Amino acid sequence: MTEIICFDMDNTLVRSNNLHVYAFKKAFSKFKLPKKTTKEIIKTFSLESTVLVRDLYPNLTKKEIIKVVEEHDRIVIREAKNHITVIRGAKGTLKKLKKHYKIAILSNCKHKEIKAIMKAAKFDKNMFDLIIGNDDVKRPKPFPDEIFKAKKLLHIKKGYMVGDSIYDIRAGNKAKLKTIGVLTGNHSRTQLRKEKPWKILKSVADLPKILSV
Repeated sequence: MTEIICFDMDNTLVRSNNLHVYAFKKAFSKFKLPKKTTKEIIKTFSLESTVLVRDLYPNLTKKEIIKVVEEHDRIVIREAKNHITVIRGAKGTLKKLKKHYKIAILSNCKHKEIKAIMKAAKFDKNMFDLIIGNDDVKRPKPFPDEIFKAKKLLHIKKGYMVGDSIYDIRAGNKAKLKTIGVLTGNHSRTQLRKEKPWKILKSVADLPKILSV
């Protein structure tokens, strides 16, 4: 029976800290919000963007938060090619795995952002059987909704969730997938280990070894 491998995108397949920090700072500046440091912004990464902005600016209204997020999203789509780099070995890994598994990207970015970032990083779109963004489900990671949707659409029950954050691991565990943490993001080995993943790897480049492909 074919299994699914669900990949997070940011800092799992591509290094995107610079892109999102740039976009958020530009958006905050446009709306004349108090400046936030790169460290403050990165600390809230892996959360859905409206949650991130709310945590950084708790006095903003829901409507104001949405406007800031929409500006961030526009900047990401426009500037992705200038701020994105591919995780070493990611493309080769996907090529090997695609022969044996269904491949999905599940990200807390919006669907249009994912497509823009993947295009900017020059990933072959044929490598992915499915792309699901946070605007395709009611509840993004750490909830398992993105995984449940992928399993339903591809008619698959078993597989893996691969990601750099504790939220990827939590979502995968809730969805009863084998979870694999990678150390190319903002969460440490210690932080990932607390979530009890099946494996922790240096990067996605090590996946073919443990999956024997």
